[in-house]
Amino acid sequence: MKMVHRGGILLTLAWLFGFVGAQTAQEFSLKVLEFRGRVEARLPDGSQRSVKENEQLPVGSSVRTQEKSTVILEWLPYKARVKLAPETEIQLSTTRSLLLQKGRIWAGTPPLPVGERRFPLPVQCEQIQMVSSPDAIFSVARQTDGTLIVSVDQGRVFVSIGQSVVTVSKAQMLVVSPQNVIIGPMPMTKQEQVLWDMGGVR
Repeated sequence: MKMVHRGGILLTLAWLFGFVGAQTAQEFSLKVLEFRGRVEARLPDGSQRSVKENEQLPVGSSVRTQEKSTVILEWLPYKARVKLAPETEIQLSTTRSLLLQKGRIWAGTPPLPVGERRFPLPVQCEQIQMVSSPDAIFSVARQTDGTLIVSVDQGRVFVSIGQSVVTVSKAQMLVVSPQNVIIGPMPMTKQEQVLWDMGGVR
């Protein structure tokens, strides 16, 4: 297991988050690119409604997919793509992290025009924090029993658990039990690979 003491890695994570702070003044938001089935948004004022293509949801908004429903969002200003599996809920927090409440997401930033650069993506699930490398394409899933699964198709994801940080690299996955017992990193299982083939954002 690739693990280092939290105190040392926090400098690395702070450096990564420094890229977040270096972003332009453009407002953080989630833009609805396309969806299938029933997808609902809950706005910061508490109102709830179905999403519309091309609308931008501000910081504090939540997006939830129903059974047999999916949505692809653009996470601005990162220009990252985030796909929600059926029965998934996320929130764009006031700290500009993407909070996974339940279900599964796939995330990553496609190649950008010359002169533009990709940035690390911060994701959080309960007390577990994750930061991707700028080139990462990855998935985070929270199962109904609270088990967390992180898998990486490209790049790396740094997962902060308790007092340590674990690095999940290309073609690897990490499982964290509800009691924060860590299994991995290890090669992606066939089941996880199938989920990537069916719904990933490659």
